Amino acid sequence: MDNIKAMNMFLTLGKLTNQEESRENQLKYQERIVFSTMKASIPGWEIPEGWYELSIEEREKRIALLQTV
Repeated sequence: MDNIKAMNMFLTLGKLTNQEESRENQLKYQERIVFSTMKASIPGWEIPEGWYELSIEEREKRIALLQTV
């Protein structure tokens, strides 16, 4: 299983198991999965500058785009 497929599997599992969590906690879970996958797949990858300054809505939108890869 490649990293992207594993990422998508864990993100799907997170949606199923974290339904009662706050929106912010759901996003934190997704960020951990996505950022870990990027670090494992791309040598030297770092979290985008200013990421945590973005609104929750914008961060959710960008994470959702990665799930379509």
